[in-house]
Amino acid sequence: MNEDSKKEDIKVETKASKQSSGEVPHEEVDKIDELLRDVPEWLREPLKENYKQILATIAIIIVVTVLWSGFSYYTNKQETNASYSLGLAMAQKDVNERFKALKEIVDKYSHTNAAKIANVLIGQAYLEKAEFKNALNSFKEAAPDFDGIIHDSAILGQGYALEEQKEFDKALKRYKEVSKSKNGLESIAILDEARIYKQKGQKEEAIKAFNKYLDLEPQSPFLDYIRYQVLNISS
Repeated sequence: MNEDSKKEDIKVETKASKQSSGEVPHEEVDKIDELLRDVPEWLREPLKENYKQILATIAIIIVVTVLWSGFSYYTNKQETNASYSLGLAMAQKDVNERFKALKEIVDKYSHTNAAKIANVLIGQAYLEKAEFKNALNSFKEAAPDFDGIIHDSAILGQGYALEEQKEFDKALKRYKEVSKSKNGLESIAILDEARIYKQKGQKEEAIKAFNKYLDLEPQSPFLDYIRYQVLNISS
Protein backbone atom coordinates (compact mmCIF):
# COMPACT_ATOMS: atom_id res chain seq x y z
CA MET A 1 0.00 0.00 0.00
CA ASN A 2 1.48 3.39 -0.89
CA GLU A 3 1.83 6.30 1.54
CA ASP A 4 -1.18 8.22 0.17
CA SER A 5 -3.48 5.24 0.64
CA LYS A 6 -2.25 4.83 4.23
CA LYS A 7 -3.07 8.46 4.94
CA GLU A 8 -6.54 8.06 3.48
CA ASP A 9 -7.12 4.97 5.64
CA ILE A 10 -6.04 6.86 8.75
CA LYS A 11 -8.39 9.66 7.90
CA VAL A 12 -11.38 7.32 7.60
CA GLU A 13 -10.44 5.38 10.76
CA THR A 14 -10.15 8.61 12.75
CA LYS A 15 -13.51 9.91 11.58
CA ALA A 16 -15.21 6.60 12.15
CA SER A 17 -13.87 6.29 15.68
CA LYS A 18 -15.47 9.59 16.63
CA GLN A 19 -18.95 8.48 15.60
CA SER A 20 -21.16 5.55 16.50
CA SER A 21 -23.24 4.24 13.65
CA GLY A 22 -26.84 5.45 13.72
CA GLU A 23 -29.80 3.16 13.52
CA VAL A 24 -31.08 2.93 9.97
CA PRO A 25 -34.83 2.90 9.37
CA HIS A 26 -36.14 -0.42 8.03
CA GLU A 27 -38.02 -0.06 4.74
CA GLU A 28 -38.63 -2.45 1.89
CA VAL A 29 -36.24 -1.69 -0.98
CA ASP A 30 -34.92 -3.25 -4.14
CA LYS A 31 -32.15 -5.83 -4.15
CA ILE A 32 -28.81 -4.55 -2.92
CA ASP A 33 -25.95 -3.98 -5.30
CA GLU A 34 -22.93 -6.18 -5.27
CA LEU A 35 -20.86 -3.58 -3.46
CA LEU A 36 -22.23 -4.82 -0.12
CA ARG A 37 -21.01 -8.37 -0.53
CA ASP A 38 -17.79 -7.60 1.36
CA VAL A 39 -19.55 -5.97 4.31
CA PRO A 40 -19.80 -8.03 7.56
CA GLU A 41 -23.15 -9.67 8.21
CA TRP A 42 -23.97 -7.53 11.26
CA LEU A 43 -23.62 -4.38 9.18
CA ARG A 44 -24.98 -5.76 5.92
CA GLU A 45 -28.55 -6.26 7.14
CA PRO A 46 -29.31 -2.64 8.11
CA LEU A 47 -27.64 -1.46 4.92
CA LYS A 48 -29.85 -3.75 2.86
CA GLU A 49 -32.86 -1.99 4.29
CA ASN A 50 -31.70 1.50 3.36
CA TYR A 51 -29.13 1.21 0.57
CA LYS A 52 -31.29 1.79 -2.48
CA GLN A 53 -33.24 4.48 -0.66
CA ILE A 54 -30.10 6.49 -0.09
CA LEU A 55 -28.35 5.88 -3.38
CA ALA A 56 -31.32 5.87 -5.72
CA THR A 57 -34.58 7.22 -4.36
CA ILE A 58 -33.54 10.03 -2.02
CA ALA A 59 -33.30 12.33 -5.00
CA ILE A 60 -36.87 11.47 -5.93
CA ILE A 61 -38.02 12.10 -2.37
CA ILE A 62 -36.47 15.56 -2.62
CA VAL A 63 -38.24 16.10 -5.94
CA VAL A 64 -41.59 15.34 -4.35
CA THR A 65 -40.80 17.65 -1.43
CA VAL A 66 -39.97 20.48 -3.83
CA LEU A 67 -43.14 19.76 -5.76
CA TRP A 68 -45.41 19.99 -2.74
CA SER A 69 -43.71 23.13 -1.44
CA GLY A 70 -44.39 24.80 -4.77
CA PHE A 71 -48.10 24.04 -4.96
CA SER A 72 -49.05 27.44 -3.57
CA TYR A 73 -47.53 29.11 -6.62
CA TYR A 74 -49.72 27.25 -9.09
CA THR A 75 -52.77 29.28 -10.01
CA ASN A 76 -53.70 27.69 -13.30
CA LYS A 77 -56.57 25.25 -12.87
CA GLN A 78 -54.99 22.66 -15.14
CA GLU A 79 -51.74 22.90 -13.20
CA THR A 80 -53.60 22.47 -9.93
CA ASN A 81 -55.45 19.43 -11.23
CA ALA A 82 -52.23 17.93 -12.57
CA SER A 83 -50.46 18.52 -9.27
CA TYR A 84 -53.29 16.91 -7.35
CA SER A 85 -53.16 13.90 -9.67
CA LEU A 86 -49.43 13.68 -9.18
CA GLY A 87 -49.88 13.52 -5.42
CA LEU A 88 -52.38 10.68 -5.84
CA ALA A 89 -50.02 8.88 -8.20
CA MET A 90 -47.17 9.02 -5.70
CA ALA A 91 -49.44 7.48 -3.07
CA GLN A 92 -49.57 4.30 -5.15
CA LYS A 93 -47.26 1.73 -3.54
CA ASP A 94 -47.49 -0.70 -6.42
CA VAL A 95 -44.97 0.41 -9.02
CA ASN A 96 -47.13 -0.63 -11.97
CA GLU A 97 -50.13 1.32 -10.70
CA ARG A 98 -47.93 4.32 -9.97
CA PHE A 99 -46.38 4.09 -13.42
CA LYS A 100 -49.81 3.99 -15.07
CA ALA A 101 -51.01 7.03 -13.11
CA LEU A 102 -47.88 9.01 -13.94
CA LYS A 103 -48.24 8.20 -17.63
CA GLU A 104 -51.83 9.46 -17.55
CA ILE A 105 -50.65 12.77 -16.07
CA VAL A 106 -48.09 13.22 -18.84
CA ASP A 107 -50.67 12.41 -21.51
CA LYS A 108 -53.46 14.56 -20.06
CA TYR A 109 -51.49 17.54 -18.74
CA SER A 110 -48.46 17.53 -21.02
CA HIS A 111 -47.69 21.25 -20.76
CA THR A 112 -47.79 21.51 -16.96
CA ASN A 113 -44.91 21.53 -14.52
CA ALA A 114 -46.48 18.54 -12.77
CA ALA A 115 -46.27 16.53 -16.00
CA LYS A 116 -42.61 17.45 -16.37
CA ILE A 117 -41.92 16.26 -12.83
CA ALA A 118 -43.94 13.13 -13.59
CA ASN A 119 -41.35 12.31 -16.25
CA VAL A 120 -38.66 12.21 -13.55
CA LEU A 121 -40.82 9.93 -11.43
CA ILE A 122 -41.56 7.73 -14.43
CA GLY A 123 -37.82 7.28 -14.79
CA GLN A 124 -37.65 6.16 -11.17
CA ALA A 125 -40.52 3.72 -11.77
CA TYR A 126 -38.66 2.26 -14.73
CA LEU A 127 -35.65 1.73 -12.46
CA GLU A 128 -37.82 -0.16 -9.99
CA LYS A 129 -39.18 -2.25 -12.86
CA ALA A 130 -35.59 -2.98 -14.05
CA GLU A 131 -36.35 -1.39 -17.43
CA PHE A 132 -33.09 0.51 -17.53
CA LYS A 133 -33.08 1.72 -21.13
CA ASN A 134 -36.55 3.20 -20.68
CA ALA A 135 -35.43 4.76 -17.39
CA LEU A 136 -32.47 6.39 -19.11
CA ASN A 137 -34.66 7.85 -21.84
CA SER A 138 -37.18 9.21 -19.32
CA PHE A 139 -34.50 10.90 -17.24
CA LYS A 140 -32.90 12.37 -20.37
CA GLU A 141 -36.24 13.74 -21.47
CA ALA A 142 -36.92 15.27 -18.06
CA ALA A 143 -33.53 16.85 -17.31
CA PRO A 144 -33.67 19.87 -19.68
CA ASP A 145 -36.96 21.06 -18.21
CA PHE A 146 -35.48 21.98 -14.83
CA ASP A 147 -32.60 23.56 -12.97
CA GLY A 148 -31.35 22.84 -9.46
CA ILE A 149 -32.29 19.77 -7.46
CA ILE A 150 -34.84 18.40 -9.90
CA HIS A 151 -32.38 18.64 -12.78
CA ASP A 152 -29.74 16.91 -10.66
CA SER A 153 -32.23 14.20 -9.71
CA ALA A 154 -32.73 13.43 -13.40
CA ILE A 155 -28.97 13.37 -13.99
CA LEU A 156 -28.46 10.99 -11.07
CA GLY A 157 -31.23 8.84 -12.47
CA GLN A 158 -29.39 8.64 -15.78
CA GLY A 159 -26.30 7.52 -13.87
CA TYR A 160 -28.19 4.74 -12.07
CA ALA A 161 -29.71 3.49 -15.34
CA LEU A 162 -26.31 3.50 -17.04
CA GLU A 163 -24.67 1.77 -14.09
CA GLU A 164 -27.23 -1.02 -14.17
CA GLN A 165 -26.30 -1.51 -17.82
CA LYS A 166 -22.60 -1.72 -16.89
CA GLU A 167 -21.87 1.61 -18.61
CA PHE A 168 -19.63 2.63 -15.73
CA ASP A 169 -17.69 5.45 -17.39
CA LYS A 170 -20.86 7.12 -18.61
CA ALA A 171 -22.48 6.70 -15.19
CA LEU A 172 -19.43 8.21 -13.50
CA LYS A 173 -19.67 11.25 -15.77
CA ARG A 174 -23.24 11.85 -14.58
CA TYR A 175 -22.30 11.49 -10.92
CA LYS A 176 -19.41 13.92 -11.31
CA GLU A 177 -21.73 16.46 -12.90
CA VAL A 178 -24.03 16.37 -9.88
CA SER A 179 -21.19 16.34 -7.32
CA LYS A 180 -19.95 19.65 -8.77
CA SER A 181 -23.31 21.38 -9.07
CA LYS A 182 -23.77 22.36 -5.39
CA ASN A 183 -27.54 21.94 -5.47
CA GLY A 184 -27.81 19.68 -2.42
CA LEU A 185 -27.24 16.22 -3.89
CA GLU A 186 -23.45 16.35 -4.12
CA SER A 187 -22.81 14.00 -1.17
CA ILE A 188 -25.02 11.32 -2.74
CA ALA A 189 -23.25 11.71 -6.07
CA ILE A 190 -19.83 11.44 -4.43
CA LEU A 191 -20.80 8.16 -2.76
CA ASP A 192 -21.99 6.97 -6.16
CA GLU A 193 -18.59 7.93 -7.57
CA ALA A 194 -16.86 5.84 -4.90
CA ARG A 195 -18.97 2.84 -5.80
CA ILE A 196 -18.08 3.16 -9.49
CA TYR A 197 -14.38 3.58 -8.81
CA LYS A 198 -14.46 0.41 -6.69
CA GLN A 199 -16.18 -1.52 -9.45
CA LYS A 200 -13.60 -0.28 -11.94
CA GLY A 201 -10.74 -1.30 -9.66
CA GLN A 202 -9.50 2.27 -9.18
CA LYS A 203 -8.75 1.85 -5.50
CA GLU A 204 -7.11 5.16 -4.67
CA GLU A 205 -9.85 7.13 -6.40
CA ALA A 206 -12.49 5.13 -4.51
CA ILE A 207 -10.82 5.87 -1.16
CA LYS A 208 -10.58 9.57 -1.98
CA ALA A 209 -14.26 9.67 -2.90
CA PHE A 210 -15.28 7.91 0.33
CA ASN A 211 -13.27 10.42 2.34
CA LYS A 212 -14.72 13.33 0.39
CA TYR A 213 -18.18 12.02 1.29
CA LEU A 214 -17.22 11.96 4.97
CA ASP A 215 -16.04 15.55 4.73
CA LEU A 216 -19.53 16.52 3.58
CA GLU A 217 -21.43 14.12 5.86
CA PRO A 218 -19.46 13.77 9.12
CA GLN A 219 -22.60 12.64 10.97
CA SER A 220 -23.46 9.93 8.45
CA PRO A 221 -24.83 6.70 9.99
CA PHE A 222 -22.74 4.81 7.43
CA LEU A 223 -19.31 5.50 8.91
CA ASP A 224 -18.76 1.83 9.74
CA TYR A 225 -19.86 0.80 6.25
CA ILE A 226 -17.44 3.26 4.63
CA ARG A 227 -14.63 2.23 6.96
CA TYR A 228 -15.05 -1.41 5.96
CA GLN A 229 -15.14 -0.47 2.31
CA VAL A 230 -11.87 1.43 2.62
CA LEU A 231 -10.21 -1.39 4.56
CA ASN A 232 -11.41 -3.90 1.98
CA ILE A 233 -10.14 -1.76 -0.91
CA SER A 234 -6.78 -1.21 0.76
CA SER A 235 -6.11 -4.86 1.65
